[in-house]
Amino acid sequence: MTKFAVVDLEATDAHLSQNKIIQVGIVILDGEKVIQKYSSNVNPHEELAPIISELTGLTDEVLSVAPDFSEIAEEISLMLEGTVFVAHNVKFDYNLLKKSLNECGIDFDLPSIDTVELSRVFFPDFEKYSLEYLSEKLDLTHDNPHEAFSDAYATAKLLIQIQNKIKSLPRVVVGEILRHAGNLIYETQLVIKEIFDQMDENINGYIIRQNIATKKVSFEEENRNLSKTFEENMERINLSVREKQAKVVSIFEDKLDNPKVSFIQAQTGVGKTYAYLLGLLEQDKKIVISTSTKVLQEQIMVNHAKEFREEFGINISKFLGFKNYIKIEEFVKTLPNTQSGINQEIFKMKVLVWLCQTETGELSELSPIMTSQDYLNEIAHDGNYNQLSMFFEQDFLRLAHQKLQHSSAVVINHALMVEKMKNEPEFFAERVLVVDETQQLFGVLESVQEETIDLEFLNDELALIDSFTSSQPESNLKKRLKESLNYHINYLPDSKSKVLLDAEELGLKDLVDFLSNTDESFLWKTDNILHKSPKDFLDFAHLNPQYLKTFLIGATLSMSDSDRRIPELLGFEDYTFDELPSSQAHNQEILIATDGPNIGNMSNTTFAEYIKDNLLDLAEFDMPILVLLTAKDLLKKTSELLMQNGVNHLAQGIHGTPSQIKKRFDDGKSQILLGLNSFWEGVDFDKQDEIIVVIPRLPFSTPDDILIKKYAERFDNPFYDFNVPMTTLRLRQALGRVNRRPEQKSAIVILDKRIAGKNYGKKMTASLVEAAPIIFDEINGIKRQIVNFLV
Repeated sequence: MTKFAVVDLEATDAHLSQNKIIQVGIVILDGEKVIQKYSSNVNPHEELAPIISELTGLTDEVLSVAPDFSEIAEEISLMLEGTVFVAHNVKFDYNLLKKSLNECGIDFDLPSIDTVELSRVFFPDFEKYSLEYLSEKLDLTHDNPHEAFSDAYATAKLLIQIQNKIKSLPRVVVGEILRHAGNLIYETQLVIKEIFDQMDENINGYIIRQNIATKKVSFEEENRNLSKTFEENMERINLSVREKQAKVVSIFEDKLDNPKVSFIQAQTGVGKTYAYLLGLLEQDKKIVISTSTKVLQEQIMVNHAKEFREEFGINISKFLGFKNYIKIEEFVKTLPNTQSGINQEIFKMKVLVWLCQTETGELSELSPIMTSQDYLNEIAHDGNYNQLSMFFEQDFLRLAHQKLQHSSAVVINHALMVEKMKNEPEFFAERVLVVDETQQLFGVLESVQEETIDLEFLNDELALIDSFTSSQPESNLKKRLKESLNYHINYLPDSKSKVLLDAEELGLKDLVDFLSNTDESFLWKTDNILHKSPKDFLDFAHLNPQYLKTFLIGATLSMSDSDRRIPELLGFEDYTFDELPSSQAHNQEILIATDGPNIGNMSNTTFAEYIKDNLLDLAEFDMPILVLLTAKDLLKKTSELLMQNGVNHLAQGIHGTPSQIKKRFDDGKSQILLGLNSFWEGVDFDKQDEIIVVIPRLPFSTPDDILIKKYAERFDNPFYDFNVPMTTLRLRQALGRVNRRPEQKSAIVILDKRIAGKNYGKKMTASLVEAAPIIFDEINGIKRQIVNFLV
């Protein structure tokens, strides 16, 4: 059996050619047994950089009495003789040790293995592969990160877990992995080959076709076991019924047999999810729940699916658009090509392992490290499955459809709901539809209506035209037409007739078709994409099947007591509208800064500096801080400044997806989270007992926003009549994100002083004060108020 020498080195902060070892940790493994340990500090004979001292805990004083590397070189060389060298990021440790031994006149040449690459392959759904992250996920012993022996010991335990994971897989899958494993660094594939050579066939619990293994999936039949009343069912899951929650349940019961669409406005924190799940399931109904984002879909599944299955015998399932699932046939087509690049080959190995463990086939489960969006698109499902296919039994879209038949409640997102209404209305047959976060429908409906054309593609077509006409008499005319088109396309829609004329002359049929019949459409350009959309809102009422009982619920559905424009904008004329009176929260305060800068005149860099300075001050309170931003550029700049100041934080799109960074924030891995749209729209923060929410800029839509333009077509003053109310609704929504239970306390800090000084600010604060008390103060006074309220 191979002996593995698991090594970790800590080193000075210099380029590799000048790097010096300051600490060595070695663990020798024989099988799973640790047979030898070694640890030593090393004197580099130079001062440590402060960052290295901080990272490792070592000091110049400690290292001054440590041996020189030459004094321990032979001992280390003898210890490693006949072993396979293992490290986490082996390139660094192996090369540094080889250089250091060579300088002492000792040859060093061992086969070497990288646990980073092995972890990427055999833990395919992990979001990171640092030793610290893996130690936490796999419960490895790792008491002192960046201490060489602790790192080496953790890496040894990691190697054992990787070996056990390989042994758990079907032999045919490991064999297929081996065909791609030559792409792993150095001799890393040796670990896989050694286990493969000793493996028996392991097929129990798997369906195997053409070296692809997936779990055998069984569907538990429902055994509905609900009590007769909502109160009794809540008691069974150890929850008490709130007064407003009971009112929501009574609305569902009263309106269930009413054929009209029913709107229900209820502020966050009343427990409406339990209200519609239990309230409708008690009536022996099957339901489709549509919510605004995939994150919220997952939230419902995590919070309720297991509970309802175990206590009530009811299945709740999630369903996504077909492109979210892998199509095994398409993946298998890519396997014979083993020359598609190192990253792609490693990713194929990841997919082979993931297919053995996934129960859903949702591509979002896979860590996207080592691949491209193009490859993910290539292996995504196309919506069709063939009974004659070798992989029919394993088809994850088919399995998702099958699961629907065994579920009383199905959770989808708004985009899929609209798609199903347009193309497959029978999806909703014999079910009740509950649309949660209704106010988020507008953006989804707009994306359904919007059409685009890629101008880069048109440039390719024009280049092709040039190549065919360069030697022809009319080529100069063609070139002038091309120049005219490229110029005038930047001035759409005013230049539409000229662009259309040029496109017709040049024979650009796609562009001609796109621009034809656009008198009742908006046209606009972003980067190299041309967009068009009808001038009116999409008529959701027309899409909604007549036979379908539909409840549309949310915390912010009306602009004011007398203005219920959201139903009208969705196309409804005849509907019911129930509104639960909101009450002012006493566990939340809105703190509005009156001395902030004039942000309308500030550059992103200056504004990001202002945000960063305030976050540094607020971070001293040692509480979770959620920062709700409205622009990617500002988020990126703020994140850069926080990094420069050594502030640990999480930023959407930089440190992971919304669901990934929220989980890490909930787990206390970082004090500050910078979020964009999805964090305004419905991600609940219920794990924090106290939390500070910072809103640097009011979340107005820009005048160029297509929804604002559409509103302007129908109403007199789009800013005051639509933008201001919708921004207020969005702010109220943000309040609800951090007011999930009575004992939770939150301070909402608004740094945009326009809400304190502008006329429209009075309209906004008049609405916000219904939800929580408002305090106007200078920023230093706000910080004192946070101390009084939260600390």
